Amino acid sequence: MNELKEIKHTEIHIRKNEFRCIRNILNREQLYKGDPILLMYVASHDGKTQSEIAKELCIKPASLTVMVKRMEQAGLIVRKADEKDMRITRVFISETGKETSRKTARLFEEVVEQIYQGVSEEQLKVYYAVLKIIERNLEQMAGSSGLNSATTLDRSDQEEC
Repeated sequence: MNELKEIKHTEIHIRKNEFRCIRNILNREQLYKGDPILLMYVASHDGKTQSEIAKELCIKPASLTVMVKRMEQAGLIVRKADEKDMRITRVFISETGKETSRKTARLFEEVVEQIYQGVSEEQLKVYYAVLKIIERNLEQMAGSSGLNSATTLDRSDQEEC
């Protein structure tokens, strides 16, 4: 049991350091929490409505509106009225947004490579298998407690999916 406590402590420490690394990247790119996911989503789903995006990313519409406004002001995305129904607003990625999305994706790939540097292919396979078991356990726990498995406790801006 003491070993599990140490493992959990190490996981928490790793996540904190990982978050700091990612936060540094976000600061360098002048992005805020949540924006890289939204930016990369819009880059590959150009022209979706805000309600479609909110549903797909499991973000409350009000939270998404704030994110979209901030990213529009930064020149990363553009909102345009639907050509057929002016009541509908669609979200498109700008040229600056495309470049930022590509750059952010490359930076994340570099961080991931650095995180797993020195870990063998075999170790990664074992690690992945263990993570899948933990994921399944958490999904079962969430299901038995009445929570949807996509619901997270630390994301107040997420919708249940």
